[in-house]
Amino acid sequence: MDKFRNINKSELDGLVHDLKTPITSIMGFVELLKQGGHDQKTTTEFYDIILSESQKLLKLVNDILYINKTGENKIDPCNLTIQLDKYVKELTPLANKHNVKICINSASSDIYVSIPEDKISRILINIIENAIKYNKEYGKIFIDIEEENKQVSVKIRDTGVGIPENELDKIFNRYYRSSVTKKMSVEGSGLGLAIANDIVKDYSGHIKVNSKLGEYTEFIITFPASNISK
Repeated sequence: MDKFRNINKSELDGLVHDLKTPITSIMGFVELLKQGGHDQKTTTEFYDIILSESQKLLKLVNDILYINKTGENKIDPCNLTIQLDKYVKELTPLANKHNVKICINSASSDIYVSIPEDKISRILINIIENAIKYNKEYGKIFIDIEEENKQVSVKIRDTGVGIPENELDKIFNRYYRSSVTKKMSVEGSGLGLAIANDIVKDYSGHIKVNSKLGEYTEFIITFPASNISK
């Protein structure tokens, strides 16, 4: 539990709030279902909300568990192109909900990185999910994958709210949320980008962020290419 000893009171308060919010919501809708008397449409909506809040809670718990793990640098190459396509399909319902379109451009279908699949998923899903949640309505997300000089780069650019320039160097800090996103009615723990950054560093990679307030945010993630790549 050493990593949790470094959490200050405000960070802990925020973490507790993020845990309590979905739990309170779930309990409230379960109580409404117990009371009965709802039509089928309303009942289905209640179940959908409970499922959604449960998924948020599970993700937060998994993130908390992850940051308390010791690093494991087991090399397990995976096809980045195939995995990215899989993650985008998983996030399509969320994108549709926010009226956001995701466009993928890959230089090849055989681009491999020496990072386990579960680690890649945490990096890409966290960043793409943020790009959806903090995008503008009818916004877009552009994802480009390239391999050059034994380096693989993934560029994820959205048409969203952007990040203030004076906050760019803080967004990878644990529990940090930008002043812009705090004003939006979007829940977040401030752990996703911190976890993504930790994993990338563990596997000799690098994340760079560019942003213009009110226009876009772009993440450029660079990994060493696997020898499997052609």
